Amino acid sequence: MIRTVIIDDEKWVIRSLIASLGHPDDIEIIGEFGDGISGMAFLREEKPDLAFVDVRLPGMTGLEILQTARKEGLPTIFIVISGYAEFSYAQNAMLNSAIGYCLKPFSRRELTEALDKARDILAQEKEDGTQAGSPRDAAPVPSAPIPEAAARNRTVSRMAEYIQDHYMDDISIQTLADLCAINANYAGQLFRQKTGRTFSSYLTQIRIDHAVPLLRDTDMPISLVAASVGYQDYFYFAKVFKKVTGRTPSSYRKDAELSPEEQKIESLCGGDAGMSETGVSDAVRSDTAGWKQKGKRQEGRSAALSDEPCGPQGRKEKP
Repeated sequence: MIRTVIIDDEKWVIRSLIASLGHPDDIEIIGEFGDGISGMAFLREEKPDLAFVDVRLPGMTGLEILQTARKEGLPTIFIVISGYAEFSYAQNAMLNSAIGYCLKPFSRRELTEALDKARDILAQEKEDGTQAGSPRDAAPVPSAPIPEAAARNRTVSRMAEYIQDHYMDDISIQTLADLCAINANYAGQLFRQKTGRTFSSYLTQIRIDHAVPLLRDTDMPISLVAASVGYQDYFYFAKVFKKVTGRTPSSYRKDAELSPEEQKIESLCGGDAGMSETGVSDAVRSDTAGWKQKGKRQEGRSAALSDEPCGPQGRKEKP
């Protein structure tokens, strides 16, 4: 059994936490405390396996409990619970060896992930025969908290760098939250606050920016272009591309093949600026089916444009 204590000054939070845990068979609640001092005393005396600790407590804060427990070499694993999505709290909690930071109201998924991590640590320590003073308890206590603004900027930079490196993968804001050991909702808020864009719009722009040279400079079918930048459905990719650029992928590729003079003639002829959503699908199918004939299309189009000029309404002029 995992001997567990909960330290929070609100009774309803304790009840909510227990209910959210779902009464797992391997968890035994051996203590509930409403202030930091009595909770710390219990930790020293009973040395439970796991402790859920609120950030703000009367007498002694949750972060002070974590720091004291580390200095004294207590073997307890800590999961911090809080109603505050402040990065400085989460940062200090992680620096003091907390394995999780769960926001109120509780997410069963977050609690389950934190519990699974605690189980893995306890199982490994049991297998290795380690006690207090093991590697997870041995990291030095930071002399001062990292300045909040600098910590936030560092976190957002890390998220942006990850997006740049993994834009072609199936990533989400939860992926970034896990990377930075913070709550997903807070990760999204922080990212938007610092970049001025939501995670999804930022990711979309990165993907389209990488798709453009593939459409312009290669004969790669649109379906493969879509897959290479993270879209498995190339019809959806075509719609997103048009939303961002104002052109369908096939229209963009077509214009890239034309000389400036040919683009001007094509524009006078009407092009496909008014293409409907059905036209998007038809254009994608056409591009995918005929991509190997790019050279022939280019040659035929150039000849047609030079021999048969268009009138002001896009019709062939009569001799």
